[in-house]
Amino acid sequence: MNRAITVILALLWLAPAAIAAAGPNPVELVVSVVSLDSEKKPYRQGLGIVIGKDGKVLTSGAILGQCQAGIIKTGAGEMYLFQKVLQRDRFQDLALVQIEGENFPGAFIRLASGSPTAGPVQVAVQHNGSLQMRPASLVKTLPFSPRLVLLKIEPGDLGKDLGATVINGKGELVGMRHSFAGSPGKSDSFQFYLARDGSHLPREFILENAPKGNPESTATNSADFWEGVAASSRQDWKSAQDRFTAALSCPEKLPEAYFGRGVARFHLGEYGRAVPDFQEATRRLPRYALAFLYLGQAWERQEKVEEAKGAYRQAVAADPDLGEAWFRLGVLLYQLGRLGEAQECLQKAGDHFPQVAQRWWYLGGIAQAQRRWQDALEALNQAIKADPGFFPAYLEEGKLLVRDLGRPKEAVPLLKEAVRLDPRHALARYYLALAHLMCWNPAGVWEQYFVLQDLAPELAASLAAAMEKQ
Repeated sequence: MNRAITVILALLWLAPAAIAAAGPNPVELVVSVVSLDSEKKPYRQGLGIVIGKDGKVLTSGAILGQCQAGIIKTGAGEMYLFQKVLQRDRFQDLALVQIEGENFPGAFIRLASGSPTAGPVQVAVQHNGSLQMRPASLVKTLPFSPRLVLLKIEPGDLGKDLGATVINGKGELVGMRHSFAGSPGKSDSFQFYLARDGSHLPREFILENAPKGNPESTATNSADFWEGVAASSRQDWKSAQDRFTAALSCPEKLPEAYFGRGVARFHLGEYGRAVPDFQEATRRLPRYALAFLYLGQAWERQEKVEEAKGAYRQAVAADPDLGEAWFRLGVLLYQLGRLGEAQECLQKAGDHFPQVAQRWWYLGGIAQAQRRWQDALEALNQAIKADPGFFPAYLEEGKLLVRDLGRPKEAVPLLKEAVRLDPRHALARYYLALAHLMCWNPAGVWEQYFVLQDLAPELAASLAAAMEKQ
């Protein structure tokens, strides 16, 4: 990930009772939060937002640290005291506090329903002592697990206030800037995310009132986890593996930490060691679709096709919208010659995953095998549209037009582009020469013939024989 892109904590987990009409201007619901230590001295400062008409304010747990009291200041300059933390979630760096008094304004923010979608947003910032809403864009939503969601916000220079809120065009709360309690100086490293549904949160991370036992044990566990996520975002897979391993040394073993370590090991080429991590992640979180997806890929790298298919089927059962899992399953079935099943999976994959061009290319191959020529052309055109630099689609469509449909004029520009993309691909030059031959363009044929003499003499000889017959 680009560290310049601010990553915000997704917030779709609070009680339905918090949902109500927001005020006319979201900035009126944003507040400054100052925590007070045991001697009533300022400890840390950041932002929060009113989420309940009775004075409930959601803020970053990093602002509070171990404090239980603090001051809330509204944009209008009104000040309130809180001396009770209703809910603290150290894993997600969230805290819910209750303002004292009866005169607090009754307006509060609505929480967005469903997963956030890309589009214009506003981000709360403090500037010259005042609260402002700055325009920004939610450019991407990245699911980490069934309960963790990452948001990418641009531009990345909107300030670094912990608890800074993200408001969508409907005036709904969709996110909050995330750091981690105990690491306030590392906010640049913790530019992340989070939770959609509080009912799925592990109970050990929801601490009512003052923490019992050692309050730092969970903090240490979570700090290692988030350090692992930060290392993964930098593709520093060795560090990620070490940090997730450290997170798993504590009693609260997060399924996300097993998943993160498995991903790190997968990218380090340690597929055999990655498999148990993905299996443990899915055991602890049964509908962990991404973990099933990676498990399937790890099995594939070990050439265990049946195990891979089973993992992909579990991935799509857990999340029917996970296009990449449908794609991987479709490719496996295609390679096994089960074209009807492969086509069904590839069609279900949709267009919202990285390998869209390959998906259409496989669909084009299936259509050709079934002699559905027009469907094949349409699929290959879609592959080119999805990725204008996808060489295999140009070559395959050109071959189809020359070899099976006898439409060389349409094939020429496609095969010329294939040659441009890969000048040393002999088969692309051979079919381009055949297209020129069928169009009675001898100059074009000879141009490719002379190149093929050095590049692929056997194809040059085949082309010479075709020219003699012309």
